Amino acid sequence: MASRTDQLLSQGMGKAKAMKAALKGLSGVFRTLSEQHGQASALLRRLKGNSDRRADLWPTVRTELLAHERAEMEVVYRELHYDPRTRLMAEHHDEEAGELEALIRRIDMLPMNDPTWETVFDELVQTVQHHVAEEEGEIFPKAQDVIGRDRTLAMDITYEDAFAAQKRMA
Repeated sequence: MASRTDQLLSQGMGKAKAMKAALKGLSGVFRTLSEQHGQASALLRRLKGNSDRRADLWPTVRTELLAHERAEMEVVYRELHYDPRTRLMAEHHDEEAGELEALIRRIDMLPMNDPTWETVFDELVQTVQHHVAEEEGEIFPKAQDVIGRDRTLAMDITYEDAFAAQKRMA
């Protein structure tokens, strides 16, 4: 379980990412997703290179990543599949989400003291960083232009519910 310090750092980085998203004109679900990207990034940094914290932090990181990705696919990318202007982005995202889940399963199968644990975790971190840069730099702005600000606000509520449900299942 993440410590209080881990939680505070994660929340702080999340709020900073949300503000940056708002300054870029992102709203609703895309602002929420950006905030969660910041939170996950902070937790990944806390865990990277810190083998003493694996047992405490990995379950939290795992849950957050899986819940985020699954809820995102259920709510956001499902809708983006319907529009020809965003369909290819959604299909690309689906592939990357599959890669992310496969990496998480690989990490889950490794004992935490296994020397390859850190290598696979580093691959996961790189995958998440690439995914976040792609979404925040390309996908979210285009998707918001296509679906409109009002829809992003309505989707935010649906996403929050889906995220909470996915967290309970992860």
